[in-house]
Amino acid sequence: MKAHGRESTTHPDSMANAPRPDGPIPDLEAHEKNPALELILAHRSVRAYRDQPLPERALDLILAAAQRAPTSSNLQSYSIVVVDDCTLLKAICRLCGTQSFVSECSVLLVFCSDISRHVHVCEQRGYVYRGDQVNTLLVAHGDANLACQNASLAAQSMGLGTCMLGNVRNDPQGVSELLGLPRYVYASVGLTIGYPAGDFSVKPRLPRRLIVSRNRYEDDHRDADIAAYDAELRRTGIYDGRREPLNDVAPGTPDLVVDEAYSWSEHCARRLGGESEIRRRDLGQFLDSKGFSRR
Repeated sequence: MKAHGRESTTHPDSMANAPRPDGPIPDLEAHEKNPALELILAHRSVRAYRDQPLPERALDLILAAAQRAPTSSNLQSYSIVVVDDCTLLKAICRLCGTQSFVSECSVLLVFCSDISRHVHVCEQRGYVYRGDQVNTLLVAHGDANLACQNASLAAQSMGLGTCMLGNVRNDPQGVSELLGLPRYVYASVGLTIGYPAGDFSVKPRLPRRLIVSRNRYEDDHRDADIAAYDAELRRTGIYDGRREPLNDVAPGTPDLVVDEAYSWSEHCARRLGGESEIRRRDLGQFLDSKGFSRR
């Protein structure tokens, strides 16, 4: 991949323009037009890409942004595999539910939970590695996802489209073999990146009071808020042609839900009770084999 256009001379790790943590209280009105906030609030997933390579400089900046993500205790318990080989992209696509955009993107970043370096430095110094516990698994998976989010924002800031790909965990062993992931490393999440082929709308989110509580968890308005959200999503047509098959959840049961009534709650219930969840039942056993303890 070749870089195109003029490149910035600013080093990716430069902090010259970063706000001081001990600075004045921010002017909230001024921040209403904050480019970073506008970028975050305009997020949408892109699942169709033009046949156009990603400039190497753009990839470099995206990876630099990924590495600036928060990381627990500075352990940096993740690794990133950059996939831009067409044959490999097609192979991963087949393992991830044959979603065509996976093989059509300019590059796929696979963010892996990785504790191999930690095990190595302990062994190198003759220390007993005591990270064989579920907390380590959560830390590594969290680090990988935070890095993925940073990379996604960086790519979007350049006008690129992205889509996070949890389906790399559909066949974790197959993905592991394709990418040559050793013991203590597994694929947590993928991120497709490319030039959008078309316009993609911003999805409405659940009502904030259903997501956010203050001082104490609350769900008093759950049913009313879900019903309101269902109605809002139905108006967008977001699930047109994307119904989850009822047969996966309740085999032999007639599907009496009309298109006009199919929305978020029905989609989630079918998704979480269907084949996609059954496929991942062996993930725990796979993680054990990779050295990630669930104790």
